[in-house]
Amino acid sequence: MIIDYVFPHAIGNVDLTDEVDNEAIQNTIEELAVGVEDDTGARVWDCKVKTSFENDVQMMKFAKSHTEFLEIVNREVNQYMVEVGWYEPSKPNKVTQCWWNKYDEKHHFQEAHHHGAHEVCAIYYVSNDTIPTLFHNPNYYTVHSNLTASPGRESSVTNRYHKTFPKTGNLIIFPGYMLHSVPYIRTGMFQDSELVEKNRITIAMNFHKHEEDILSRVKNDDGMRYL
Repeated sequence: MIIDYVFPHAIGNVDLTDEVDNEAIQNTIEELAVGVEDDTGARVWDCKVKTSFENDVQMMKFAKSHTEFLEIVNREVNQYMVEVGWYEPSKPNKVTQCWWNKYDEKHHFQEAHHHGAHEVCAIYYVSNDTIPTLFHNPNYYTVHSNLTASPGRESSVTNRYHKTFPKTGNLIIFPGYMLHSVPYIRTGMFQDSELVEKNRITIAMNFHKHEEDILSRVKNDDGMRYL
């Protein structure tokens, strides 16, 4: 029997440790996080996390300090677009939104969500831990929801999740329609004694072909507003 596995969903993984000053990025986020409430994420998500989401001033302060990082990310995202056949030379994607997420407690959790208004998105991992980012199988509920979760039936087709365990300096690139989440830490699941007290820091980014990008805003800024 010949089985063709068709219409895959592309998730890219790039190691930027040799190009990005991760320590400087972490220091910036730690400084920006001072004074930010622990539950800022609760405004929009069902999780407890410090975040700069929808905070334009925070975003621009970070961008001004790390323009080279954003340039590298733009390059890698467009290389991803080339590889999967989505790249339009006259309309390159550029980062238009970015925000940091800092989980200070044991609850390294975020519910499933997508960035559907954006063609492509990315997550940069500032910290290194063993909690995965889960990408949800877009086809799971269409044909597999009635299947028993037995080891004999687990395959690349029937798996509910794709688990990624990024390391510090990894950039994960994915389509905006992909549901993704961070699992809640439970005893015996994604947990060990060192992990429990460890911070988890990520930078999420959205890209667009037509909106004004962050680097253009930095270049055109008068140098005073976000200091």
